[in-house]
Amino acid sequence: MLIAMKENVMEQPAGAVPRHKTQPRARAGNGSGRQHGSRGDPDAELQRLPIGTSDYRRVLDALLRKHNHLHSKKAKGVSLKTMRDRSGFYLRFFRELRHETGYKDVDPRTLGGRHVQAMVQRWVQAGHSTATIHNYLSFLRTFAGWIGKPGMVLKPVDYVGQASPHAHRCQVAREDQSWSAHGVDVEAMIAAVAAKDFWVGMQLELCARFGLRPREARHFRPHEALVSREQAIERDAQAFPEQQWFVRVHHGTKGGRPRDVPLTDAAQRALLQRCQAAVAHGMYVGRPGYTDAQNQRRFYLLMESCGITRRHLGVVAHGLRHQFANDLYGSTAGGPSPVRGGQQRAPHDAEARAMTARALGHNRPLVTNCYLGGSRAVSRSNQPSATATLAAQAEVEKDQETPKE
Repeated sequence: MLIAMKENVMEQPAGAVPRHKTQPRARAGNGSGRQHGSRGDPDAELQRLPIGTSDYRRVLDALLRKHNHLHSKKAKGVSLKTMRDRSGFYLRFFRELRHETGYKDVDPRTLGGRHVQAMVQRWVQAGHSTATIHNYLSFLRTFAGWIGKPGMVLKPVDYVGQASPHAHRCQVAREDQSWSAHGVDVEAMIAAVAAKDFWVGMQLELCARFGLRPREARHFRPHEALVSREQAIERDAQAFPEQQWFVRVHHGTKGGRPRDVPLTDAAQRALLQRCQAAVAHGMYVGRPGYTDAQNQRRFYLLMESCGITRRHLGVVAHGLRHQFANDLYGSTAGGPSPVRGGQQRAPHDAEARAMTARALGHNRPLVTNCYLGGSRAVSRSNQPSATATLAAQAEVEKDQETPKE
């Protein structure tokens, strides 16, 4: 039946939005080489612009054209989303620095530690979250490398002090961020969203059934998703030895890393069939004719209008990924996760964490701490090394959505 499901597209359900005819186009971001509207070679332009020029936007544009397509540490490129996030942040940063602080004449090339300190103080006073402040400093760390000042941007604790709650990110979940833990009926809420927008409702259901990030759900391509065990990524197939079918998640993933999520129940199969019925071959889940950016804006407008925010219901779309992780762990570990009240280490804790990590697209089981809470009753000899902890922390930070996500 699964093979037939892959080969045959079901009829579209009554009341559904007609399937795609054209694929939404992603907006272009900053990249290598010349761009539309660029002024030529960025190095030549930077030489023409004297240090201290008032035209900081042109300096920033040249720096972005020269560097923004490159990874901060590795010899590879970055995604369009990363380029958009960087360029938007840098423009806001220098505009606020020049207009709202005493540093009115800062040239992006002369950015210094005192400027960063002033902005961190503003972020704290504005009530930005710890994750947001850490992400902003990460962007500035990359920018400092572009202007020949590696190491200029310090750790968050050096700006806010050891006693500040913003000094360190907590990488172990203290509470369950699942929708059900906050009294939200997952099925009813998704149905309410779908009644307003068929496509956004389907994206939320993908987040709930397969543990996808919102961006992954918006880019999900259902007609190329179903893969057999023989076709699955080896490490994912090994993590789920009893499963014969998997769903491939590739487009929109962090770092473009594909993963295969096990197809285990009838609800997942039904959702995949509905996606195939609604979406044309080669296209992905999103309103026809909308660009990637427009689909994203539409998604979050619906989240706001339906109260799916921390301010109203105490949950966000990413909470469905926490829901999926805790549900998967509970069904395989022999007991609830620590954030769901597990008072001692579950009988199959290690195996369940490894499976949960793989289903979420992570390499290290330690990453599951941010979803499930830390393992209890672990002996000192079994504690992860400092190197492993730092590596897992870096992986968790990659999984953090942008503040809007």
